[in-house]
Amino acid sequence: MMSGKFLARASALSLAVFLAACGGDENSTPIVPIGEQTGGESGDESEPGAEQEQVITLGSGQDSSFIEGQIKTNITNLAPRGTATLQVSIVDALNSNKLITDRDVDVSFRSGCITNETASIDSPVVTGSGIAETTYTANGCTPTDTITAFIDGTQASASVVLNIESADADRIISKAPQYTSIAPAGSGSSSRPSESEVGFRVVDQAGDPVPGVEVSFSISGDTASPTIPVTIDPPEATSDANGEISTLVIAGSDSTVIRVIAGIETVDGGLSETQSPPIAINSTIPIENGLTLAASNFIPDAQFTAGTTVDFTVFATDKNGQNVRGNTTINFTTTGGSITPECQLNQDGACTVVWRSQSLWLTKPEITATTIGELTAGGVGTISQTGELFVSSSKDPSVDLTVGTRAGEYCASVSVADRSGGRIHPPTGTEVAFAIKDGEILSAETTKTVRGGSLPIDESKYVACVFAEQTDSAVPARLTVTVTTPGETVVEDLISL
Repeated sequence: MMSGKFLARASALSLAVFLAACGGDENSTPIVPIGEQTGGESGDESEPGAEQEQVITLGSGQDSSFIEGQIKTNITNLAPRGTATLQVSIVDALNSNKLITDRDVDVSFRSGCITNETASIDSPVVTGSGIAETTYTANGCTPTDTITAFIDGTQASASVVLNIESADADRIISKAPQYTSIAPAGSGSSSRPSESEVGFRVVDQAGDPVPGVEVSFSISGDTASPTIPVTIDPPEATSDANGEISTLVIAGSDSTVIRVIAGIETVDGGLSETQSPPIAINSTIPIENGLTLAASNFIPDAQFTAGTTVDFTVFATDKNGQNVRGNTTINFTTTGGSITPECQLNQDGACTVVWRSQSLWLTKPEITATTIGELTAGGVGTISQTGELFVSSSKDPSVDLTVGTRAGEYCASVSVADRSGGRIHPPTGTEVAFAIKDGEILSAETTKTVRGGSLPIDESKYVACVFAEQTDSAVPARLTVTVTTPGETVVEDLISL
């Protein structure tokens, strides 16, 4: 070990400088004042008041019993989580190894286990007695730890090696898996992979980590004879300095729920096991009859308007009726207007694109969703689902109010113009409002609204009916119907009862 040396006359190799104004070189360490020179030239160092040389050294003991570079300890062989008292002396090697007591000194301690937090120590220690004492506690450190005492700004140091017994492994604790639901083999993606890391921790009876323990892994709950079985990698491993260990679950081809079982051998030769939380392996590729296409509005007001939008959502299930989650891309095409080219299924087995009205102008464009999946006839291939829109308009609405087929029934037939000049069913949001004078409408609803939840049954018109009657047989009643389209074009008709 090396000492920290303070000199009255510094050289290029010295660690110390003058305390007095005569100074020293820029690499020197501050001098410890032993005396002051009151005048004259440099003077004799042996005379009273002369600047003196001091060498700081760390070790155990003092005076003639001082051992340089050694930390004194009451115990060198520690039990797991054991403690030891460490003591280091700060002496002046040029003064017969006497303790330095004329000032406070900061002594710090370091070790590998202190750095990785498997041991703790009180550091730094400030002392004016010439002796620094601290307590070292093992907390998973094994099998040895070298503790070094040092003083910043000097080369003085001392050390000791502690032997620490390994704690006995008592049990293994499961940690949360990286993913609790993964895709089957061949169906994974970056957002939903086919692998999940599962971690465990080996601890002793006090719950502290135990490193260096062999852990074996196995799987429970796997589907019998899958095409590709669930596997784990590695099947066994050794706990690290924090008692932690992990393995990777690699999905098989079938939907199933599995758990990883981790086991260790205890000190008495027994087996201690625990199992991970369940990991679901599900959602394979879509099946042909499990692809469904839905529209937010089947009868948009877009016959003469560019930029009107309709959301199309596709839903997909696999052969087990499970949502195909986040691992499948759906392509879209349309025969009229335009549409978002593709979307990827989310965790609910669905995704949405936008159809937009524009050229090509068609009254009934077809929208087709396509992907790769299981064919109804067997095997894997292209599967698709086609939906249709009925593109209507608000242009030139017409209404014809007539007597219905039942007693007291009156019906309004509503139509609008299409691009070819024909008459077609009005768009979603068209309102048909009935009002009566000198009579009473018997129906609960007096206003009917065109809903876009499905394609129109009659593509040429929309029919809304109410029941009404006269309130005075001597006075004819007049039933009026007013039609208002989403484009705010209005038309009326009336009939006498």
